[in-house]
Amino acid sequence: MRAIYWLRTDLRTLDNETLSECLKKNQEILFVFAETQSLKRAGKIRKEFVQDCFALFKSELEEKGFTVIKTELLFSDFISALFVSHPFDSLYFTQDYAWEERQEEIMVQKYCLEKEIAVHCFDQGTLISQRDLPFDLEHMPFVFTDFRKKIESQLKIKPLVADPFSSVQNKGLVRLNHYLWKTHAIQNYKETRNGLIKFDDSSKLSPWLNIGNISPRTIYYEIKKYEAEVCENESTYWVFFELLWRDYFKFFSLKFGRKIFLASGLSPGVSPNQKNLEKFHSWCEGKTPDPFINANMNELNLTGWMSNRGRQNVASYLIHDLGVDWTWGAGYFEEKLFDYDPDLNWGNWLYLCGRGSDPRARKFNTVKQAETYDPQGEYRRLWES
Repeated sequence: MRAIYWLRTDLRTLDNETLSECLKKNQEILFVFAETQSLKRAGKIRKEFVQDCFALFKSELEEKGFTVIKTELLFSDFISALFVSHPFDSLYFTQDYAWEERQEEIMVQKYCLEKEIAVHCFDQGTLISQRDLPFDLEHMPFVFTDFRKKIESQLKIKPLVADPFSSVQNKGLVRLNHYLWKTHAIQNYKETRNGLIKFDDSSKLSPWLNIGNISPRTIYYEIKKYEAEVCENESTYWVFFELLWRDYFKFFSLKFGRKIFLASGLSPGVSPNQKNLEKFHSWCEGKTPDPFINANMNELNLTGWMSNRGRQNVASYLIHDLGVDWTWGAGYFEEKLFDYDPDLNWGNWLYLCGRGSDPRARKFNTVKQAETYDPQGEYRRLWES
């Protein structure tokens, strides 16, 4: 059997059901990494990060004798030429959740149906698999708290899928090991997670989690091991809590589709904010009247990173203080953040503007926020223009 493995956000060998099943059932496998529409919109920092992750995974597969290729075309545009040059019997890929990615999956599956190519799509991008949710998607609780309570009351998390290659640790696993076992920083996560400067104030796992270099289940089971062997406290639970937030936005995106990418969100008829380029550019360039906002935007522009506390503040400022269309800000984050994830990014922006699961808009007093989280002005001085 000849198979194509369509790579996107599953660049790992540990806990990769798609990879494991593909290896079991096929004698010849060609791995193909194709750019998505989102990656085409990415800036230099995100593109370089994704390329580095892909290159490491590619070298690992090539050491095992597999062929791995990369194309700048969308996979839906590339598949017909691929089938001519490399006829295959089956296609393997990991399901995505966001509207644009799902539409491409539909196009690819339609082509495969026409060519009688077997399609094997795996649900492994979340901590809890969709089929293990204690409700169907149509009846998914609208508010996160209700979602979390239902999940926790009937928690079902699949065991890890073994690494077929017994690989050396990847960067995501190295970071997880550092955060838990080397520094024990996880024990203080709830107290330090709003820190703006120290690297270990938060887990910093999102870049590798969102590109699929590490799975949410791997993180979960390593935390459970840490709790059993070292310490279980409110902070260790809080990292699990954050994984549930991630799942919530993934399934929220899957349920509502294109709506979460529209200015009206889930509130049709609401007047859109203004499309003021001058105000928007001042925000993008870190040239607003607010030094705290400017510092966060400067860090983002120079490094591709911003803390969660910073993200909430700059989003609130763009929406509520400058009155600019929130989708412009979400789109800018898509370009700049190297840990960008469409479901989390757009879901959080929608949440802050009050057009998502909670109609209450989240407006932050950025002056008070700076006084609370940067009382000595250290962060503002570090990233001042």
